[in-house]
Amino acid sequence: MNKFLVLARWLLVLLIIGSAVLAVITGVKLWQAQQVNAYISEPEAFDTVPDDPRARFAHANMLERQQKHDEALEELTQVLGEADAGLLPLAYFNRGNINLREALKLTSSDGRQIPLIELAKQDYRSALALEPQMWSARYNLEIALRVVPEDPANNEDFEKNVISSQRSIESKAFKVDLP
Repeated sequence: MNKFLVLARWLLVLLIIGSAVLAVITGVKLWQAQQVNAYISEPEAFDTVPDDPRARFAHANMLERQQKHDEALEELTQVLGEADAGLLPLAYFNRGNINLREALKLTSSDGRQIPLIELAKQDYRSALALEPQMWSARYNLEIALRVVPEDPANNEDFEKNVISSQRSIESKAFKVDLP
């Protein structure tokens, strides 16, 4: 019986130590979550951005409000590499919004407008692929498609490249006919 009590005592000590370590780890995680939540609620009050995708998302939102579009796009791109599945559609949607707003500020003769709209369309489609019920992304994609349509029948500026019916690549040793 004495050996059983000694074993029980050591198991109890190990249980107490394990519980204390678990409590410390949980406390640190709780403190980190509070820091991230504080940053999200008021990002202007902090000098550094916590290393969390949600904090980076809030930082990108703050940068966009400050008219720092390129920096906001960089932050959202970093969010795409780190975020969980719930935050990805919103990051794509916000990137598309930034690109679409920038494109709509430009005149139609500016050569940067079409690539920005194409990037916006790509981001909206990525957001919709992850979350098909995102109606705001559908609406904004429709706006982008109206500005730069993809249907050649609706766009008189669209010139179809004339492709010969058969192309061939010639080499010294042989000839390969491509369809």
